[in-house]
Amino acid sequence: MWKGARMSENNAFIKLQESANGRVSVKLQKNQFAKDGTESYYGKVERYTYSTQNILDAMADAVPLVDLGTVTSVLNAYANTVLKVLAAGNAVKFGELGTFYIAGKGTVESGNGKPKLTVKFSATQTLRDAVQNVEIASSEYVAPSGMITNVTDVATGKADGSLTSGGSVLVEGSSLKVGGENSGIWFAPVTESGEINSDESLWIKVESALIYNQPSKLLFALPQSLSDSKYKIVVRTRYAGKSGYERKYLVEAVSGTVTLA
Repeated sequence: MWKGARMSENNAFIKLQESANGRVSVKLQKNQFAKDGTESYYGKVERYTYSTQNILDAMADAVPLVDLGTVTSVLNAYANTVLKVLAAGNAVKFGELGTFYIAGKGTVESGNGKPKLTVKFSATQTLRDAVQNVEIASSEYVAPSGMITNVTDVATGKADGSLTSGGSVLVEGSSLKVGGENSGIWFAPVTESGEINSDESLWIKVESALIYNQPSKLLFALPQSLSDSKYKIVVRTRYAGKSGYERKYLVEAVSGTVTLA
């Protein structure tokens, strides 16, 4: 059915069909570069991704006379062909959706320098129109925050909340890299109700150099002044990723309760 298919430049092989309008959720984040003290936000759409298998199943349903194996083979062959054409230095038109093309990335230091190359996609008006009627089901501001998922005692290898006095600890999670004014790591005493003591003068800061200081993990020696009590580890940072900019506000991550033995 596919063999021998040919088309002119104006007769794209993809014929888009209208579909029911979808719904998305949007998380708002503050624009840290707003001018003149004005407050504005930008939206980040929560992404729900169709897997390759999802697409294959949908294509097989759309063309019932072609078996799933054939659809899979055609899709794989098309992907490999696109890679070869791009690798040869060409742009690739993807039917009525748009065009993959090679673009320069970053800057160079001289008039005859060679920039790094990357691949970009230029959407057609048809593709842009397809998302204009998607309904925004919810839109809300969510303050950025870090997350601590694991606290591991290096001496024992256990992640059960018990830490060896005088040892080291590995903290894992996201948005943890320490950097910027007033950033750091603290051990905050926990009250009988399990809450952090709000008196920050009682918090014990990690003053030693960090062995690992990465967005996903921190490794450091425990402060010598810690007692045999219950604490929660608090990480505060202004680190904003590879952009090199510091956040205007501190992002905070808090662990579960840990106990020194």
